[in-house]
Amino acid sequence: MPSSESIANLRAGVFGLTAGICLLYAVLALATGRPDPMPVWIPGVCGLLSALLLTLASRAAGRAAARRAWDEGYRADARRAGSAAFWIALALYPAFGALRAADLIGPDLAMAVMGLLTGASYLALLTWFELRGRGEG
Repeated sequence: MPSSESIANLRAGVFGLTAGICLLYAVLALATGRPDPMPVWIPGVCGLLSALLLTLASRAAGRAAARRAWDEGYRADARRAGSAAFWIALALYPAFGALRAADLIGPDLAMAVMGLLTGASYLALLTWFELRGRGEG
């Protein structure tokens, strides 16, 4: 039976991995100039698998351990990550607007990269805050 700590470790791992995949996709898209440098379903499936793994681990751990894993510390980290990711997402608009205005990238590429960077920023920040809060980051 998983413990609350193993759920938290799994959460940090799968969120970090998903953030890395989203970031890799965005970097590859910018490097290749294509909005689809790899199969477009990979980031979404990674996110869904992360959710499935975390749900199964939480169910297997039982209600008490799951509550400890998803406690107010996690919720505070999630709020903090969401707040920072919001401002990152807002900053992407003028940055990519300037690239679009200069006709350096197309609208499909801009939207793909902005969407992936928004998701990656939230997940990476959430992972960072959680690990830092545990003294591991």
